[in-house]
Amino acid sequence: MREGRMPQVRSTLMRRGIAAFQVFVLVVGVVGISRSAFAGPPVPFSASGTILTIDTGDVRPAGQSGQFIVRDRQITGTLTGSIGGTAGVSFVITYDSNVPLTTQSGRIHARMIAGVYEANITMASSTGPTPVECETPDGATCLATPAGNFVPGLLLNGRMNFLSGANGQGTVTGWLIPILDQQGHIVSIAASLLSLSGRWMP
Repeated sequence: MREGRMPQVRSTLMRRGIAAFQVFVLVVGVVGISRSAFAGPPVPFSASGTILTIDTGDVRPAGQSGQFIVRDRQITGTLTGSIGGTAGVSFVITYDSNVPLTTQSGRIHARMIAGVYEANITMASSTGPTPVECETPDGATCLATPAGNFVPGLLLNGRMNFLSGANGQGTVTGWLIPILDQQGHIVSIAASLLSLSGRWMP
């Protein structure tokens, strides 16, 4: 009698196991669909702000090349827009670069923290006219362009990718007018604008 019941017991256990697995698959599928349905497609974001401070970081000459290696230098400021809201949010950007002292132009690798958001940023800096107008062009402190006369500075252009707080990516553009010491190193920022835009799922 025991031998006759063993196949039935095994069959019952197998049916229960299959049913439990089907329920598990159904639950996982429903949860996945629900998350996708609630998440929705990426939406545009935009924010802008000014640079308020820049620290000394770790700046060292790259041999006799005229290049300087910059490590862990920080700039701070406030962003408003999709990221900062109407009241704004403070940001900290920590960056590394390797640039010639004469132009301060080159590649910049950075990480930004703004409130709950964190992002990687890769930019290029180049010299050129900023939107700040000036009166008398002299080729150094005031540049003549077809659109008018403008103060020269560093122009920024690059990409960003969110690491936490949101999923998404976008572009980074901006400009700044640096104040230099006698050796030509940046010691502070006279004026600036940093703009972020792209698509995200906050």
